[in-house]
Amino acid sequence: MLREALEKGEFVVTVELVPGRGAAGPALDAAAAFARRVRETGLGIHAISLTDGPGGGPAILPDALAAEVTAEGVDTLVHLACRDLNRNAFEARVSALARRGLQHVLALTGDYPTAVSGIIARPVFDLDSVQAVAFLKACNNGLETPGRKPGMTERLSPTAFFVGAAVSPFKSREDDLVPQFIKMEKKIRAGADFIVTQIGYDLRRFHEVLRYLRARNLRVPVLGNVYVLSAGAARTMRKGEVPGCVVTDGLLKTLETEAQAADKGKGARLERAAKMVAALKGMGFNGVHLGGFGLKFEDVQLILSRAADLYPQWEAFTQEIRFSNPDEFFLFPPPESWRPDAPPDPDPLENCRGGSAGLFYRAMRRCHDLLFKEDALGYRLGRRFYRAINGAKPLEAVAHAGEFGMKRLLFGCRDCGDCALPDTAYHCPESNCPKGQRNGPCGGSSEGKCEVFPDRPCLWTVVYRRLKAVGELDRIRRRRLPPRDPKLQYTSGWANFYLDRDYRRRVVEESPPPPAKT
Repeated sequence: MLREALEKGEFVVTVELVPGRGAAGPALDAAAAFARRVRETGLGIHAISLTDGPGGGPAILPDALAAEVTAEGVDTLVHLACRDLNRNAFEARVSALARRGLQHVLALTGDYPTAVSGIIARPVFDLDSVQAVAFLKACNNGLETPGRKPGMTERLSPTAFFVGAAVSPFKSREDDLVPQFIKMEKKIRAGADFIVTQIGYDLRRFHEVLRYLRARNLRVPVLGNVYVLSAGAARTMRKGEVPGCVVTDGLLKTLETEAQAADKGKGARLERAAKMVAALKGMGFNGVHLGGFGLKFEDVQLILSRAADLYPQWEAFTQEIRFSNPDEFFLFPPPESWRPDAPPDPDPLENCRGGSAGLFYRAMRRCHDLLFKEDALGYRLGRRFYRAINGAKPLEAVAHAGEFGMKRLLFGCRDCGDCALPDTAYHCPESNCPKGQRNGPCGGSSEGKCEVFPDRPCLWTVVYRRLKAVGELDRIRRRRLPPRDPKLQYTSGWANFYLDRDYRRRVVEESPPPPAKT
């Protein structure tokens, strides 16, 4: 079992398979066939990881194939993406997983839908990955639901999910990278039991995940993603067609050179994967997450066998596998030691200043202090005003129209009624993020640009720069925002604020971690 192996401190191996479309065919039969080979050979695979519509296209639910894999006696790690599910559907799917005894899940935001099936599907993104982790842990405690009598609550039967979450450390810009680490921390504080990295090919960036966790005194198992990359797949990733996957020009050139060999580069890429496995184990990762287009059982056998042979030399590979572009931003200075017993670094974001707030943001902060801080005269007057007009429909409509017109002009307001502007540095997540991310960025941004609209900046790069400039990065590290309340749509956000109806009632404020011991 994956959970037991990680709890015992074993170095675990998961293998990712990508289910295809339809109800039958080789891509769907592959999972059970792979599990059968694991059982027959006793190869040390702790779980088969099954994806949930990667790339945003349609595919069979991994839940169905997970039942076939577990029937062969092998654990599964079921990906659970928020892209297509509202809260009801998410709970229904989670309940079905628990009913089937499928306990290992990887909670993900999910890739934005693509037009693979013709017309693009309508995305949902009712929850983000932080909220999904928190929901799964709430299920483990027995989900609280309204009771049969007014004012009473009941609890559903507790589940036993072992919840994974992802982090994408392969970002070249500071304002792109640091929010990824901050969101990872929020997932851990929401209850994530382990972390899996995105795909990348710079071992220093892998190492920075461990350094951040040590600096923040966060103790959670981490699996490094080792994707066996061919030149063809690399070209696709280089074009940005696989969200969040980073392939540099140097890596692509290396792969294309290797592809000139008689085996079309297969031997070289399997050797690179083995070196990565050996190095990740040496650095202190708790396991690896193996994947690759067309990866066969025999390939996995070879990688693991070769990694065991190469392990004594693992430190040499930390300098060899470093495919980043020149002048990229790193959160930490070059490591003096790559070993897991190295002293922890200071918190890299402690007293962090810089960035650019801009006159607009500073003006909005000033307005907030005058009108929305509870000790301000404007707050008391606003509260009195909205209490006075509460229930008077014509007056409410006039006040709401004036508010919406101003916010539409300044922020592109979508009239959600559950306005999170103060917590997102006055950059609206509803109008500026296609996924509506309130707790941090998804993993699909590239060079600070949005996954879906590459001509726009990622919402969270703007939020990061503004909050860094005013010294409030710790605010977003500690505050976990709930999903927005749909019943407030097309109502006054100010009225909901002053009358205590908005999201602030449900914000989770985390305590800062104790300092890491040096």
